[in-house]
Amino acid sequence: MNFAHLVYPCTVEEFFRSHYEKAFLFNQRNQPGYYDDVLNDSDLDLFFAQQNLNPAGIRLVKDGVAIPVEQWTKEVERTGGPLKTFICPEQIFRHYYEGATIIINAAEKSIPGFAKACSAIEQETRLVLQANVYITPPNSQGFRMHYDDHDIFSLQIKGPKRWRLYDTREELPTSKGPFRNALVLISEIELHAGDLLYMPRGIVHEAFATDVSTIHVNFSCGGIYGFHLVQSLVKLAEEEDVFFRKMIPHGLSSEEEISNYKSLFTEKLVALIGKYGVETLLQRQNEKFVERQVIDFKGRLSDALALEKLNINSLLIKRKALAFDLQKTADGTIISFRGQTISVSRIFDIAIFLQDQPFKVADIEGLITNNGKLAMVREFVETGFLQIIKN
Repeated sequence: MNFAHLVYPCTVEEFFRSHYEKAFLFNQRNQPGYYDDVLNDSDLDLFFAQQNLNPAGIRLVKDGVAIPVEQWTKEVERTGGPLKTFICPEQIFRHYYEGATIIINAAEKSIPGFAKACSAIEQETRLVLQANVYITPPNSQGFRMHYDDHDIFSLQIKGPKRWRLYDTREELPTSKGPFRNALVLISEIELHAGDLLYMPRGIVHEAFATDVSTIHVNFSCGGIYGFHLVQSLVKLAEEEDVFFRKMIPHGLSSEEEISNYKSLFTEKLVALIGKYGVETLLQRQNEKFVERQVIDFKGRLSDALALEKLNINSLLIKRKALAFDLQKTADGTIISFRGQTISVSRIFDIAIFLQDQPFKVADIEGLITNNGKLAMVREFVETGFLQIIKN
């Protein structure tokens, strides 16, 4: 899945022009299997079949009230270790049959299809996604009426679900709070399998299952807001100039001291903005995105085993949808991604590692021996940057 597939039949251009941070979008597709490559019943069966699921990634909610974790977990004594707490599937489904919605939070970390989809969309858009799965029994409601402080892409996987959307004139909130304005109903819609609902943050909504069970997925969409750039500037001010680490004028300061401080503060702030500029602030935020991005690490074990047979004719490719940052140095280039760094000597032609097409170890150019090429490739595979296609 890519972003164009997510918002289809709306075009990407039309989405960002007319809907992004502006208005909700309802795509009715009449294609029940539209999201099969992201999630299906078998994926969820495999998830719940695990015997050691951590309860931190699960929530149970009924009519807006969370069911205490003690009611659907169990403690298991591990050989030679302390007690561990795991979910109890029998209790999970007992609460489900009694009307509770099962929520799998951050499913991109536990269900492969989400890791692949989120990784691809994040790479395209530089938006940060979290996938939450909602499994609701018939004639039930999980959360009550609320708004979110992040944008939502809601993908209907199974069964219909009815939604009511309200306008509160809350303009792009970045934190949750009580409704400050009267609610105005703006739409009542019913999502069926394959449909999409996009809601900008601040739209109040509530959803209900009909007489059949439903499954939907919310891609919670965070991003870098303008005030984040200001926060970066504040951090730079703190780090770079002792003036900004000093106390502001106190209650016994003279009029002249206060006036001088105001002038110097303005001068220092203008100089700081002039020194770094918006481009530098954007780059710092991009570095944060690269560090926390979702990566589809499928195949890591296969790569680890295949490294034993790595040879000069091995075929490799850069991992798909991988965001990275490049920093030039006197000795070469530093590649940064997901909290990891790889230093590449200037004797290598780095372009081959960054391309999206497969290549052989032997294709690497530069003043380096075959053993040197193999050592370099091994580091790229061990960090997860490259995948081995064939030895």
